Amino acid sequence: MKNVKTSMFNDNRCYVYNKAMARYFDNKKDELPFKEEDFYEQKESVVFYFDLIREWAEERGIYEHGDPKTQYLKLIEEAGEVGRAILKDKDDDIIDGIGDMVVVLTNLAELCGTSIEECTEKAYDVISKRTGKMKNGTFVKDN
Repeated sequence: MKNVKTSMFNDNRCYVYNKAMARYFDNKKDELPFKEEDFYEQKESVVFYFDLIREWAEERGIYEHGDPKTQYLKLIEEAGEVGRAILKDKDDDIIDGIGDMVVVLTNLAELCGTSIEECTEKAYDVISKRTGKMKNGTFVKDN
């Protein structure tokens, strides 16, 4: 609860969001894959960036005039740039491309009526129970 506060951009949204998130994690404390104090150090900046991405997209009309299909195509374009950067071993371009993909995924989630946070939580709920092994540099899940 020590990070619950109002947003400097919106007096209502961030306060309610942080309070709900704090309540969720307080209830799941024993299941967390990290120490609680580590989470509090990182939570504010991560949430803040997703909120900033959404505000940026809103200001530019992405949510009003965009659609999931165009955001998906943008994601594939960004993934191609990351692939090219990996092949050329260009660390700065890899970081830039992954960041761009996170922005596009955040916007895609919003356009699909959900949030990047909800998508990430649901994905982690699935993968946290997954078993398998590494094979040729790839994690192959058990059936």
